[in-house]
Amino acid sequence: MKALRAVLIIVGLITLIPCAIGVFLSWDKLVSVWGVFGVEVARETEGSLTVYVTRALFMTMAWAGAMFLLGASDVKKYVSLIRGLALASVCVGLTCIVVGVNISIPVAAYLGDGIFCLVAGGLIWTLSSPIRCQSEEAKSCCN
Repeated sequence: MKALRAVLIIVGLITLIPCAIGVFLSWDKLVSVWGVFGVEVARETEGSLTVYVTRALFMTMAWAGAMFLLGASDVKKYVSLIRGLALASVCVGLTCIVVGVNISIPVAAYLGDGIFCLVAGGLIWTLSSPIRCQSEEAKSCCN
């Protein structure tokens, strides 16, 4: 349980902090950060839909980071949330890789996110399995 809690805190902070910062960064700064990963984004792409989708994505991911931290606060109580987040993380990781390959962006731009999500989701799923079983046993004993 301590290992799961540690992984949830690490994943939560790695997800929450950069995404919360990304919500408030100017478009020029976001474009320059993406440039570090080899993604060329024209500064002229600051269209309303692009900004809207980007900000919504950052806010959604910041909330996901907060949910990982909430799960870490009481692993037994939030085991269903934790397993849902693990599954969502795997799905996001697969999506990052498949879409990144299909749109031919630089490998560094999507592989880091994709692998991080796949590993984090798989690790959280694996570490939460014994807790879920204990939780189900406790429910069946009480009924």
